[in-house]
Amino acid sequence: MDKLSILLIEDTPADILLIKEMLSEIKRLSCKLTEVATLKAAIGLLSHADFDAVLLDLYLPDSQGIDTVRRVISQFPESAVVVLTGLNNERTAVQAIRYGAQDFLGKGDLSPMMLLKSVIYAIERKKFLQEKEDLLDDLALALKKIESLETILPMCLCCKKILNSNKQWFSVEEYLNHYPAADTTSRICPECAKDLESYRGEYKIRPCDP
Repeated sequence: MDKLSILLIEDTPADILLIKEMLSEIKRLSCKLTEVATLKAAIGLLSHADFDAVLLDLYLPDSQGIDTVRRVISQFPESAVVVLTGLNNERTAVQAIRYGAQDFLGKGDLSPMMLLKSVIYAIERKKFLQEKEDLLDDLALALKKIESLETILPMCLCCKKILNSNKQWFSVEEYLNHYPAADTTSRICPECAKDLESYRGEYKIRPCDP
């Protein structure tokens, strides 16, 4: 496993020491831990540095409760956030996940193995969600391109025949012969334009069967 960069946002010295000791006990995990005690300091770091995971305490000197999660996720949605809290509150845990946290752990029953599984899970889950989001963005872009092409020349996806404004289907050569060159030259490269010009007059314009 590659060395992980983890940001710990925690203001209680005893809890900071606990997390550091647990991480040091995990032989399978090699990590660089960065500690900050306030949300302001965390936002400053996250603005110019990348972290594989963020361990976030809900109650900080400058931010309290579920709003702490909301502020981090809203500004840094790409972060893999694991919420750490002394309150084993199921409702708060559900809210944290809904806001975009990847996991929620209570400090009272935390163990090195539990912490390891949570960090790895958060990183992998965030990576999966990001890949899914990127795929959806690519799909949306592809659909926009298809829509743009359809507004230029409505073409059959199977046989490549072109539909004119009278709902008649033509082959590409027939379409180019039937309509003025000014309508299509901007969409055909010079080399192809020369070749297609030779077809003009060779085809009797007859609508293809739908």
